Amino acid sequence: MDAVIIDAGTLAFSEEDMTATGLLVPYGVKCRSNLGEFEVGSGAFTLPADTTGAALNIEHKREDVVGGISRAWEQPEGIMGTFKFAMTDEGRAAFADAKAGKRKHLSAEVAKVTIRDGKATGGRLFAAALVERPAFEGATLLAAEDTEAPAPEAESSSRYVSEYTDADGVKWRRVEENVSTTTVTRVTDQTEAAPAEDNNEKEVESTMTASAVTETVAGASVPATLLGTQPPAAPGEVDLGSVFASIAAIKNGIGDTSDAETLLAALTDIKYNATGGLTTAASGVLQPAWVGKLWQGKRYQRKYIDLVTHLFGGIQLGGRKGFTIDANAELVAEWAGNKSEMPSGGATTATKGSTLRKYGWAADIAREWFDLEGGADVIEAFLQLVVDSYARVTDKRALTDIIAAASTSAAANDRIVAPGTYPAVAGHDYPAAMGMLIDAIEAVTDSDDEPSFAVVNPVAWSQLLFTPKDLVPEYVSFSVKAGTGEGNADGKVIVKKAPQAFFTGLDPLAPQIAAGAKGAIEFREQGQTPIQLDALDIARGGVDKAVIGYLETFVVRPESLVLIGTDDPAV
Repeated sequence: MDAVIIDAGTLAFSEEDMTATGLLVPYGVKCRSNLGEFEVGSGAFTLPADTTGAALNIEHKREDVVGGISRAWEQPEGIMGTFKFAMTDEGRAAFADAKAGKRKHLSAEVAKVTIRDGKATGGRLFAAALVERPAFEGATLLAAEDTEAPAPEAESSSRYVSEYTDADGVKWRRVEENVSTTTVTRVTDQTEAAPAEDNNEKEVESTMTASAVTETVAGASVPATLLGTQPPAAPGEVDLGSVFASIAAIKNGIGDTSDAETLLAALTDIKYNATGGLTTAASGVLQPAWVGKLWQGKRYQRKYIDLVTHLFGGIQLGGRKGFTIDANAELVAEWAGNKSEMPSGGATTATKGSTLRKYGWAADIAREWFDLEGGADVIEAFLQLVVDSYARVTDKRALTDIIAAASTSAAANDRIVAPGTYPAVAGHDYPAAMGMLIDAIEAVTDSDDEPSFAVVNPVAWSQLLFTPKDLVPEYVSFSVKAGTGEGNADGKVIVKKAPQAFFTGLDPLAPQIAAGAKGAIEFREQGQTPIQLDALDIARGGVDKAVIGYLETFVVRPESLVLIGTDDPAV
């Protein structure tokens, strides 16, 4: 008995019990087969209640059984199946071939298929096969390539009758039996017309193949290509089945493809979004898919404010103030004794105060953004921008304060230290940035403090990034995390790259480095995030939203900061 063969999806494998699971019959996909164009829907095919005897074979050769269907069920996308491979040499080989991708496609075998109005209305799943390649790549309901239909059994016959009228008005009748024989005869007045329902619904048990058949027209036998396996369409009509078969014939190079090429060349162009097309550019019929907010890069992460002491809360309305005390010289000196005059000396005091900066944003937002659907995502993204803006602005302000304190003031770089001259190693000079970084760390140490950070301009960063390890002093460790703008010196000094714009008054073509200790500056904020305020604007139907933040800068010990670089000659 021949049967409809349906090629479907690929498999998912389980090594433990030699099983594989995959989509056997997809739903809602139009196909081209020897039964015409049709699609399969939910419930169209009967699934075996008991899968005993439901074999899994190779390339639809039913004598090559390698396993069986252990379970078949329906899902929204189609009929799924789990297949148990036989614990034989053939079964293990088939499992290995399928898993390796050599023969991983599933193909269903369905008996007693009936079709009405282009949809399958009946059929019984009884077996499945593993196939290497489908007849037409990408098709869903097609026979496996080069599958030969088994010889029909004597008690089983498939007969399909159709009629058409040629350009001269002569009526012809086409009779297909078991697919292998097609007879076309002229219909006389005495010939009884084929029943109309034969064209609407038919029950066929045949194997779908991509091979050519032979036609007998008025007693003469002529070879037929895939294009010729269907009767020609009436004038002015296009047989979609012939179109699909023509595409397949040309793609696979089966037989004489000249007729197929002629048919496809004569088809009307159906363009999209073009003049004369099914849609035009201005029609608005084809709409882009809405995907919401697009990726705009990472949210801003603070880089500089945590290099020094960063505290939260405790900001006084009147600010903070303290004093320092310094001796003009060493107070303790050597003493002669024996009631001679003791050494003496004094000291001077100075006060230091903090600087408070206030930041804010406010807007009156229409209530519709919150009350109605469709606007919440936009407002949420906008308010996220506000919070990110606060983080970015305050972080850059902190960097400005660090470099300004290292150079005494933002207006005058009167504490800048010129780069030194660095020794050569193996005939190569040290990169200037590496020597400057070591000098900056040493300068903080010499001020009786513990160096913890260094901020460098892009020129210095580039030199550090490309410094060979043999040009790093033997007793100094230095590492750079490419793509992060961050490095580490001696395991305790964080090195950060900063934009040139923050190195005010310094040469943009030369390396510049600022370093310091963590306790040199204190930054305070009122809360770990900006304060967010909400209020109702009832009179105008709005919601008032505001973001407020405070940043206090207290330069505690400027001598724990150092700036090594070169003045800008253009200033």
